[in-house]
Amino acid sequence: MCIPASFSPRRNSRLLRAANDPCIGFVLAVPLLPTCSMLLFRMDLETSANYWKTQLAAGRPINRVRVRRLLDLAGAKRRGFAISENIRRVLSQHNLETDPDFESAWIEALLYIRLKDLSAASNETGIEPSGMTVAFPTNASSVDEALDPGTEDLDNAVQESLQPPEPLDSPIGTPGVVEATSVPQTDAQARFASIPSANKGVVSVRLDDSMRAATTRMMLGGFSQLAIMQGDYKVIGMMSWESIAKRFLLGPPPQTVADCRTDAHVIDSDRSLYGGLETIERHGYVLVRSKEQKITGIVTANDLLSEFGRLSYAFMSIRTIELLLRNALCRHLTTDHFKHLEDHSRARNLADWEFLSFGECSRLLQREEIWNRLSLPVDKTLFQSSLEEIRMIRNEVMHFSADPLDETQLEMLQQTQAFMTDILST
Repeated sequence: MCIPASFSPRRNSRLLRAANDPCIGFVLAVPLLPTCSMLLFRMDLETSANYWKTQLAAGRPINRVRVRRLLDLAGAKRRGFAISENIRRVLSQHNLETDPDFESAWIEALLYIRLKDLSAASNETGIEPSGMTVAFPTNASSVDEALDPGTEDLDNAVQESLQPPEPLDSPIGTPGVVEATSVPQTDAQARFASIPSANKGVVSVRLDDSMRAATTRMMLGGFSQLAIMQGDYKVIGMMSWESIAKRFLLGPPPQTVADCRTDAHVIDSDRSLYGGLETIERHGYVLVRSKEQKITGIVTANDLLSEFGRLSYAFMSIRTIELLLRNALCRHLTTDHFKHLEDHSRARNLADWEFLSFGECSRLLQREEIWNRLSLPVDKTLFQSSLEEIRMIRNEVMHFSADPLDETQLEMLQQTQAFMTDILST
């Protein structure tokens, strides 16, 4: 490999360290001589895990890594069973684990990489390891300050003079934050952290903001409620159109956000999604809080409706395609065709075409005799190709993949359903 004389290892040591950090996913390109195009540093999961282990065992900080980046290091895009098992195996071999667990977190969520057994790492290196470290801002005076910037958006004078008034729906003495009740998590996938809106931040106002500014922000964003906060960590309450209307009815007319404050309902991101449904049904929202006590987003009733709608659409679309195929075959098959099915086939054993599976429908249509019976005015090869794509999508949906279908897959479902309806519903 040719490296130009102008490349200085000392001068570029920071770039080299960044290139070796798999959390960043940085690919270093160094100009080389005309005969060489570039110097590439490529990372895979094994190399990355070894890097993380070495850094943590030596007490050095590492960056957090996104779930999507972890999949990329493993050479995958989605969390199938085999992929997840392989990632877990490699991490375990290097005495590593993720927090939260990479299988249950949102695909864009940031994960902490930490050592599972600190004593084992200490014995290997002779250095007291750090269980979980991240790169903190250089201007923070301490780790606590880096993790909790607190009330940096309010100057000291305002903080001292601003005493939060009693919220409209809170008894005297409560802090204005209500912990949303939820049952202990039982489903590794159905957690608040898996909802996109729980990870996209939250629009907030301050207690001393004017009503005109707050309501303008609500109208511009189409929000039903806004969080009242100091920084990203301290929740003081909520304001909503309902609380504004209640204050106008009770009088006097509100002047600042503080006059319309109500309790804020907060839930931890790793809590059961279904356990928090009652709170969302009653109050219309819940603020989501990370393990670092940061408010990472808000989940509303509309967010849940959109999420459940997205999940149910795939099921309903696949169901429609499968029923169209089965019904078309039932009209043209005879009892002699049962012999083409496997011995363990339920449809064959019960002698009932209504029990044909999607895979059986596809395999039957591959037979020239059966294909000709349907007399479909389409190309057989392209038809079979579309069925194969739907079969792969169906497997992901029916096996409850941790990751949502992407836009290409949803479009494929929509187009195939419309196509099948046109040619098979007659």
